[in-house]
Amino acid sequence: MSMSNRVAIVSMAQVNYNEKRACSPEELAYQAIRPVLQETGLRFLPAYEKGGIDASLICHEHSRIARPFSASLVVDVAGANLRPDEKIDQDGAVGVLEAAWQIASGEFETVLVVAVCHDSTSRSGGNAIENKVFDPFFCRPLGLDNVQAAALQANRYMEKYGVTSKQCAGVSVKNLRHAKDNPLALRAGDYSVADVLGSKALSDPITALQTRAFGDSAIVMLLASEQRARQLTSKPVWIKGQANCCDGYYLGDRDLAESEVLTIAANKAYRMAGISDPRKEIDLLEVTDEFSYQELMTYEGLGLCDAGQGGRWLESGMSSRGGHQPVNLSGGALSGCSHTTIGMARIAEIVLQLRGEAGARQVDGARTGLAHLASGPCGQLQQVMVLGTTP
Repeated sequence: MSMSNRVAIVSMAQVNYNEKRACSPEELAYQAIRPVLQETGLRFLPAYEKGGIDASLICHEHSRIARPFSASLVVDVAGANLRPDEKIDQDGAVGVLEAAWQIASGEFETVLVVAVCHDSTSRSGGNAIENKVFDPFFCRPLGLDNVQAAALQANRYMEKYGVTSKQCAGVSVKNLRHAKDNPLALRAGDYSVADVLGSKALSDPITALQTRAFGDSAIVMLLASEQRARQLTSKPVWIKGQANCCDGYYLGDRDLAESEVLTIAANKAYRMAGISDPRKEIDLLEVTDEFSYQELMTYEGLGLCDAGQGGRWLESGMSSRGGHQPVNLSGGALSGCSHTTIGMARIAEIVLQLRGEAGARQVDGARTGLAHLASGPCGQLQQVMVLGTTP
């Protein structure tokens, strides 16, 4: 399958806070919606008028805001009441993928994707909420949450391939150092491996500095068809390939040391983007590192190195600033973001890089980037998106 109708991201804005703000999800979202409307000059128009934003797609977790989707007014504050919208109980990256297909199908010419999450108001019930996503017969009664499930996966991965705790901690050292040049980072600094391993233990082998910093975030992107994109911006970022794939529900049905579904999603996205060798044709990557070990597994699943070699690939410097394929120059999720913007923030960084707007962390001459999302217990859902400066 190919995207014969080309789709581009034409505008993007994001906000990120590490403390509780006295504002509603709608107010938080509008802080990111407004700059996009201002940059493009677009607005939501009545159905009988042409030239505005055709539809919107809202991504948040209703379980974390104690409000049903039907009561969400996130885009209504931008004048989108009574206009087509879709709501997804998932990361904003899934919304970007869905919006791209809606435009590629010819249904819409422009779609506004909004992801918003108040982590600061939902963390008290986080364990209980996360526990409900596990199968009700075997895993849920154990009281598992995402951190404990990640610890199971990390242990299995390390045991199978001989990956060390120092290599996993090295991901945090790299990404938090990268984060020093990201003004939106909630956590950044020069940490040592000893600092990371010596931080608060959460669930062995995972420590506090090997998990993301929590924040209240909103990210907004406007996607458009090729014709509209060329009218709206001189720097469109084209979606060249995209795919996602979901693994088994019951953890016991999976070898947690592997991510077959990531490889499936990556290969589909590569074929769509015309990439035959990801080790040579991708300039930089942003991958999900909600837990540090995930980045090492993702190197392997994306085909950047062989199975079990993620730790050595990290140590080679290939994924560091100045390396052959820098990964998470933004600081990744380890530097802080909200639950439903983890993957969309990865897309946002690639957009900035390809538009030449990444500031001190800019990769000179970047033309092709990859954004990755891992969502659900032990990365149950894997999504890959290849973006470029040319269609």
